Amino acid sequence: MRDGEPNIYGALATLRSGQTQVQWSRIQMVVVFNAVALALVLGTGQLSEEVRLTIGIVGFAIHFGVLIASRRGDRWIQYWDGRMVELEQLDQEEGNTSGSRVSVFNRPDFSQMRGVGLTSRRVFGVVGIIATILWLGIPLYYAYKILFE
Repeated sequence: MRDGEPNIYGALATLRSGQTQVQWSRIQMVVVFNAVALALVLGTGQLSEEVRLTIGIVGFAIHFGVLIASRRGDRWIQYWDGRMVELEQLDQEEGNTSGSRVSVFNRPDFSQMRGVGLTSRRVFGVVGIIATILWLGIPLYYAYKILFE
C-alpha cells in the first residue's frame, strides 16, 4: 500500500466492523421480536381470532422487513471485504516481489473460513426462513378460521 492507502484500509476496516455490529443487532432484534410476538399469537391467551390475524399480518411484515435488511447487511459486509482485498492487492500490482505486505481478506483461507461450516449467518438464515413461513401461515390460518368457520 502506498501514500494514504493504509488510512483508507483502516477506515474500510472500521466501516466493515460497524456494519458487522449493526448486522448482529438486526439478528438479535429478529430473535427477540419473534420470541415475543410468536408467543403472543400462538399462546393460549384470550385473544380473539381477529386480533391474532392482525398480529400475524403485522408480524409477517416486520419479520420480513428485518430479514431483508439483514440480507442486505450481509451484502454490505461482502462489499467492504472486496474493497479491502483491492487495497491489499495494490502491492502486487506495483511489481513488489515480496507480494502484499498486508494480506488478510485476499488470503484463500479467509474466504474458505467464511464459506465453510456451520456459521451463525447460515443458522440464523435458516431460522429466519422457517420463521417467515410460520409468519406467513399464521394470518392465512386465522383468515381461514374467520371466513369459513
